[in-house]
Amino acid sequence: MMNRQPRLHAVQMLALLAVSTLIPPLPAKDAPLDVLVIAPHPDDEVIGCAGVMLQALSQHRRVGVVILTNGDGHVALAAAVAKKDKHQLQPDDFLRAAAIRQQHPLRATARIGVPRDELKFLGHPDSGLEKFYTMDGSTPFQQMFTQKGETHGVTAPDYRSVAHGKPAPYLKASVVADLAEIIRERQPKEIYVTNEADTHADHRFAFSYVRDAIRAANHRGDLFTYVVQGNPPSQPPDHRVALTAGEIKTKRSALEDHQAGTSPVHDHLADEYMKPEELFWKIPADPAAVR
Repeated sequence: MMNRQPRLHAVQMLALLAVSTLIPPLPAKDAPLDVLVIAPHPDDEVIGCAGVMLQALSQHRRVGVVILTNGDGHVALAAAVAKKDKHQLQPDDFLRAAAIRQQHPLRATARIGVPRDELKFLGHPDSGLEKFYTMDGSTPFQQMFTQKGETHGVTAPDYRSVAHGKPAPYLKASVVADLAEIIRERQPKEIYVTNEADTHADHRFAFSYVRDAIRAANHRGDLFTYVVQGNPPSQPPDHRVALTAGEIKTKRSALEDHQAGTSPVHDHLADEYMKPEELFWKIPADPAAVR
């Protein structure tokens, strides 16, 4: 009788050990990012920040990329893909164009060296970022080309469906919430996004969404901006990234990845945007200081 309790204790321990092997481990929390590149459309991530990404990765720093839209609002490109007059385009034609445009950053960021799981598509509407930023926040925006009113993916799924099991309505609050969640969880040391001086409306308002998300996340890392279209800000850039010969070659190839399947619309993308230096303007990232 005196030996029964130790034997029972041993049996209980073995049983607990057996049960514990059936319980899946908790998922590992993603490590903080050193660099987070936020692009309004597929191709802006390479145009603005390929050199930044290449140099960060060569230093074994962690890089993430977020694409706000699927590029599904480009009429000329959709017409070229569908081989139709622009007046004959249907929603499916814009979705086929979006499928091609989503493939582009998958190839381009892989070429640069960004891990696949660090590339996220939010799936918000191309050519709509300005409109629903300024809309009444209670009514979802409907993209006139795709007729979609919520986030979606074609080649790759949208972030909200992956992270939360269902898409997000096209609302300003949805974009800010997606970005704030990523920023809060990954705590990037540096964020890069298009500048509010950019002449493309989606590019200007990408900055506005990121500014609001930084405030919502109470993030205090560095915020750098770049210009894709139009004249740069009047003040000199705060940060210059000179590309090596090898980096220039890789960036050109990544830009050419974004030309695939879109002829003749993007035939000269690499020639137009291949520059030996990338320029950035720093914005105060303290939520109280960002204007």
